[in-house]
Parts: sequence; structure tokens; C-alpha cells
Amino acid sequence: MQLSVVITTRNRKEALKACISSVAAAAAGVGDWELIIVDDCSSDGTGSLDLAALGVPQGRLIRCAVQQMMVAARNIGARAAKGEYVLFVDDDNEVDPGMIERLIESARANPRYGIIGPSMHYFDGRVKYLDYQKINFFTGRTRGIIDRLGRAICDSDGVPNVFMIRRSVFESCGYFDEKLIQTFTEPDFAFHAAAAGHLCGITPDAKTYHKIPRGEKLSPRVLGAEFPQKAYCLIRNRSWIIARHGKTHHKIVYWIFFSWLWPTIYSLLILPSGRFDLIRLYWKGFWDGLNANGLSEASSRADLADHLGRY
Repeated sequence: MQLSVVITTRNRKEALKACISSVAAAAAGVGDWELIIVDDCSSDGTGSLDLAALGVPQGRLIRCAVQQMMVAARNIGARAAKGEYVLFVDDDNEVDPGMIERLIESARANPRYGIIGPSMHYFDGRVKYLDYQKINFFTGRTRGIIDRLGRAICDSDGVPNVFMIRRSVFESCGYFDEKLIQTFTEPDFAFHAAAAGHLCGITPDAKTYHKIPRGEKLSPRVLGAEFPQKAYCLIRNRSWIIARHGKTHHKIVYWIFFSWLWPTIYSLLILPSGRFDLIRLYWKGFWDGLNANGLSEASSRADLADHLGRY
């Protein structure tokens, strides 16, 4: 089988249906492909969707009886996938009709790249906001960049939102680290893959349309208001990424000047909304992020889920 498309979802039934329709249209010319929906314990009827009625007779819906959260849900889909390429699509996207074929063409033309994704556009207005991203290991900041050089593929520190991985990369590098829960999981996987010789890049002329408001970089949704475990992971995982993949001089600058600055800024930004629960999670994430070797059993995904609550 050439392609497996994995969509993880939780309580976004209508957005998911639109996403599935766009994927089915984009995959029409691929030939041998499958769709895998991982329903992370939704309560909105997602688990009863009829994929054949949505135009995907070769689809499977895997329903989690207990919430797994994003990274574990992706791994469930990846392990179930049979395709040479595994394409992950977040459920708040509608992909361009030519995106899938263009990604496969790019993968075949660039065999050194094990991870390839499309450029990111806002759904409303179709305005591009990212051709690739880079992480500053001194500050911990991730910056989305628009390519001005017309490159066919842009090296990227992970690909957010929508990305395709060769099955051979999973075979050589393993799967996503479930202890991260969510956030920073794509660059973490990309850095591990790079160490094994697999490059990561974005093909700008492949496109996805992301249903996020324009200019929402500092909105409550981005700061964790929709899925509160994200508030914790935004802070903790940033520190873990620096600890895992940064050099000594990066770590020194980050820990002294920026590790505490991120939860301070996020707390001030979310304060007007009255979400004091998120402020608590920011600082819990900061504290746990100080454990730079932090991937102990005490910090396992299940333990953290119990601590944070099943959102």
C-alpha cells in the first residue's frame, strides 16, 4: 500500500467531516491508500461516523475507550498504518486538492528527506503563514518563516499540523515519545530522525488550510484554553527540547534567562481571561521542566494525565 492517512481527533465531529472530505478528494489520484481515524474518547458522536458514507470505503475508525492524548493517539494510528508513507493530518485542516500527490512526488524526488510536509495557510483568506520553522535553542522560541528564495523544499525543525513520514523512518527511529503528551513532539521526532540520517523539510507548493484565526499567536486557544494539558506541555516540553537537543552553551543561556520567562509571560497573557487553572499548569510545567533528564516513570504520560485531569 502506498499511503496511510492518520487523523487523530477529539470532540470536533463537524471539523473532522470536512477534513475527511478534503483528504478523500486529495487522495483520489493516489490509488492504493487507506484512512485511519483515531477517536480519542470523544463524547460528540465522532465514534459513530460512517466513513464509507463520507466517501472513504477504505477507512477505519479506532475508538479509544480512555483518552490517550495527542501523541499516543498518533502512535496508535502509525502502528495500524500499512502504507509506505504515513500522512498525519490534524482535524482542523482542509487540505488542498493537490497536496497529497505533491508530497508524494517530493518524497520520491528527495529520498534523503524522511519527513515532508506542506506549507501552512490560514483557512480564511488562504493566506500563507509558514513555509518552514526554526527553533532558537538559546530562547526556546519557535518561529514560522515564509521562504523568499523559491526553494522546492525547505529544511525545517519539525513540521507542525500536517506532515508525512516514510515508514522506514519509524522502523529505524521508533515512534513518537508519548511522555511529551502534545506540543513540541514534531521537532523532537525530527531531531531524533536527523540523528539517524533522515532530513525534515516542507514543500511550499503543497498546501494545507488550517482553521485557526489569523493573528491568534497569543490567543487563549493557543495558550491552552481549549485543551488545558497543552498549557503544561507548552512550558515543560520547551525545556525538555532544549535539554535533549541543545548544546551546552544553549542550555546555560536558556536556563538562566528564558526558562522562567516563558511561564511568566504566559501567565500575564492569560490573566485577563481569569484562567488561573492554566497559570498553575504553566508553573507546574516549569518545575517539571527543570528535571532535564525528565523522562522518568514518575513523569510518564499516564501519571501526568492523572495529575492534569482528563480534559
